[in-house]
Amino acid sequence: MRDSLYCMDKEIRISVRDLVEFIYREGDIDTRSGGVREEAMLEGARMHRKIQKQAGPDYMAEVPLSLVYSTGRIGLRLEGRADGIFRSDTSAEYPVEKLAEDFAKHPADVSAEESADVSAGESPEYPAEDSDSPLWTIDEIKTTYQPLGKMKGPVPVHLAQARCYAYIYLAQNDLDAVCVRMTYCNLVTEKTRAFREKYSRREITEWFEETMREYERWAVLQAECKAQCIRSAKALEFPFPYREGQRDLAVHVYHTIYHGRKLYLEAPTGTGKTICTLFPSLKAVGEGLADRIFYLTSKTVTGIVALDTFRLLRSKGLHLVRVQLTAKEKICPLEKADCNPESCPRAKGHFDRVNEALYDILTSEEDLGRETIADYAARHNVCPFELSLDAALFADAVVGDYNYLFDPHARLRRFFVGGKQRERYLFLIDEAHNLVDRARDMYSAVLSKEECRTFRKEVRGVYPKLWKSLGKLVTELGRPARILQESEATSGMEGNFSVRITGPDDRDPAMTAAPETVERISGEASAVYMEMQEILSTLQKEAGAAQREIFAGIRDSFLNFYFNISHFVMICDGMEEDYVCYVTGLGQGHGKEDPALHLYCVDPAAKLAECMEMGRSSILFSATFLPIQYYKRLLGGRPEDYEVSARSAFDPGRQGIFIASDVTTRYRDRNMSQYERIARGIHNAVSERHGNYLVFFPSYRFMESVLLLYTGMFPENEETSYLVQSARMREEERKAFLSAFENVSDSHSRIGFCVLGGIFSEGIDLRRDRLIGVIVVGTGFPQVCVEREVLRQYFDGRGDNGFDYAYRFPGMNKVLQAAGRVIRTTDDVGIIVLMDERYAANAYRRLFPAGWKNENYLSIDRIGDKIARFWDEWL
Repeated sequence: MRDSLYCMDKEIRISVRDLVEFIYREGDIDTRSGGVREEAMLEGARMHRKIQKQAGPDYMAEVPLSLVYSTGRIGLRLEGRADGIFRSDTSAEYPVEKLAEDFAKHPADVSAEESADVSAGESPEYPAEDSDSPLWTIDEIKTTYQPLGKMKGPVPVHLAQARCYAYIYLAQNDLDAVCVRMTYCNLVTEKTRAFREKYSRREITEWFEETMREYERWAVLQAECKAQCIRSAKALEFPFPYREGQRDLAVHVYHTIYHGRKLYLEAPTGTGKTICTLFPSLKAVGEGLADRIFYLTSKTVTGIVALDTFRLLRSKGLHLVRVQLTAKEKICPLEKADCNPESCPRAKGHFDRVNEALYDILTSEEDLGRETIADYAARHNVCPFELSLDAALFADAVVGDYNYLFDPHARLRRFFVGGKQRERYLFLIDEAHNLVDRARDMYSAVLSKEECRTFRKEVRGVYPKLWKSLGKLVTELGRPARILQESEATSGMEGNFSVRITGPDDRDPAMTAAPETVERISGEASAVYMEMQEILSTLQKEAGAAQREIFAGIRDSFLNFYFNISHFVMICDGMEEDYVCYVTGLGQGHGKEDPALHLYCVDPAAKLAECMEMGRSSILFSATFLPIQYYKRLLGGRPEDYEVSARSAFDPGRQGIFIASDVTTRYRDRNMSQYERIARGIHNAVSERHGNYLVFFPSYRFMESVLLLYTGMFPENEETSYLVQSARMREEERKAFLSAFENVSDSHSRIGFCVLGGIFSEGIDLRRDRLIGVIVVGTGFPQVCVEREVLRQYFDGRGDNGFDYAYRFPGMNKVLQAAGRVIRTTDDVGIIVLMDERYAANAYRRLFPAGWKNENYLSIDRIGDKIARFWDEWL
């Protein structure tokens, strides 16, 4: 049973937009038009400003409005921002339905294509005003790709938003009547169309109070849950006796939250970083410092630890609503997610049913995991993914992927999009070392000539305007190759290229692109994107069966290209100085050229910081945050933010560190002789005690080269078996690989051959004798490529050590993550063997964790004897 008491002195805050989108939504899920995209929202904001600027000096733009409203059971604070408020001297009396008829009767001033559109800034013809005095008018501006001439009236949820603003303004200014104007603007034509409606004080008040009564049960439910969470969090005790350093760690986290800053926490395995970050965060919620916790992870497996910790704390008396967000593709009941009413029976009428499904699950459950959400979604015939997103609005804690905060396409719009102010959110970011490269991927884009040319062939004869626009884009993407050929012929590279980027193959050069090159390509890409958006909008709103059938034949390729080009346009519009733009595929020595423009986010710090500014505080933590200043720098830290390196709780003597310093894995020195030495070194390391071992290599090719020799020199027998990671392992194969390590024997050795940075080098937890040794071959350097060379040159140019940023630091992180698989509990004993001469250099030794004591630098031939002595001390 829910606690029936809740805090009447606490107001429930909600934005006007969130309120009406929740109460007045209806109909189907249909993503065939591409959905709400970040770049479309940016373009919409630009059109908002343009319309507001053209409205004249008496037009008040972006007017903040708020109202405290009591239903008798609960207090609500509504907040929002009206697009515009002005005194109306046009026909405010005409209802929406009448206005639609009037538009159809007065087409003289508009084009044939948009029979009811009006150019931005102009006023349509209205019947003469017959009111005694002008009315205050609330203007709500919406942008669309839909042809405006087809609109019969405002979208109901849009009109409801304007009505809420109208009531608030009327109530605050004691007006007898108020007018609403819905202004729609087509993003392609930039024409507008307006719908107006007048409300008396009684009419708008009755409508608003009915809306509040509908929302009351949701507000009461939210208040009850929040009060229960606060009381239980305030009374919560740490669930275990504190180990050494854990209390200090929890204090650091609470101190960071209290001061509203970020903490970069290096916490080795065994420090209990999950409980030591979650517990003080929950105490902060109990003390009123925060309202909601977002626990964000890079992999599903790391999120499981957080889910288990929440369950543990619930068993200790904590009451909170916790929602697990699962990717749509993983939770969708269809074989392939296809969100439209023609393909999915749950999509049809989803929004008519979802609120009852939501009320059912929220009044019955607190732990809203993947299985629970799927169960309730099936009961009510709704989409489980959308149900989980709605449940997150009422959750005290949300567990999900990094994408839900940081990815411009996947971020939670209801929390993090639309100019929302800084909220009392806490962001706990686990395994945050992964966020650097993930962020670079999120904020970078690439567009190639061949990709555009291939898609252009598919739409030839189907969409002539799009085919023509794609032709211009293909021409611009091909221009760099022609310019390079001309400039090399004249020994000059002025204008379009400034720096040759050294890559693994200089016959296929990469060149930084001049701003004018990027601008031309971006302009043509934007034209293609807008044409595609208009096609999709037309298909969703008004296309006939014949048009839909034609589109079905190219649907997959159309949507794939659409998502790529929309991402490219969005990235191009938001680029700052932390980007390097370069062109690859210029065709020198590789036959057919395929130029591609890369918009590469070399430094994601500013974008990550902007996302984290939407919350009160962020705690970024990892077992491998070395050097911590490197991660603080690239993960959006400011000088006033904190960094802490926690001390390992494990006895350093329980792990042996052995470094084979007479082996090299440098690319130029790789040969059969070195592979044979490495194979012998692995055998020497694993031969001194039967048990389970993992051996990590820098690449699949390197692993296969050594493995071929190793299995020939030391074939499998009744005492030794081998497991090998493959490049594309299915989920069941991964599970089988790991489950083999559940078998522990004193008379059998099991050796797993894996790749650094892969699925088995972090996030797996093989405790005690399930894993007694890890061998890392090489330094983990990323392969030399254009992107890594871009990074090196960029950071060199900023006065940093570019080699460290591009290669050494990311490589060592992979090494330390793999080595961290060995010692998982205070009872574990194991060995870590590093094979490369470079580990003897100070540049690498300074990156070793503080808990690594008494490293042994040995030759391949002596390493077995030293490991034998280590095991003799513990067996």
